[in-house]
Amino acid sequence: MIVIEFMFIRFFSGEIDEYSRVPAGLFCAASQLYWSDDLPEYEIHALHELRVWFNTYLYSPFDYLPYHRRYDPAVCWFKASAREYLAKAWELVAILERNDVLIWTIRSHRTGYIFYEDDAQVFARPYYDVRRRL
Repeated sequence: MIVIEFMFIRFFSGEIDEYSRVPAGLFCAASQLYWSDDLPEYEIHALHELRVWFNTYLYSPFDYLPYHRRYDPAVCWFKASAREYLAKAWELVAILERNDVLIWTIRSHRTGYIFYEDDAQVFARPYYDVRRRL
């Protein structure tokens, strides 16, 4: 019997998210950098292009879930199988790190209690042991 285990990948920064109370994700860090005053024009353009791409191709869990407080501690993870999305995420990481925003990655077979899932991602409240590693 062959067992296939799924792998999930999360990118995060050093900032703590006010809702989940764990390090903020990649898109929060990119948004903060985008709206900062010290970004060169070519980096603004590159970030804008990636934002447009993600807004076009990656669905937001909040477009499908009505607001509820139980979602506050939840975070998004990419699926390892979402190769095109991960390639674009690594482009974001490169821009952030070129501009002194350090991004970490964590890989896990477990994410937590899943509230939303599509082909590219899961939105889940981390299990206690996963939360400790975030």
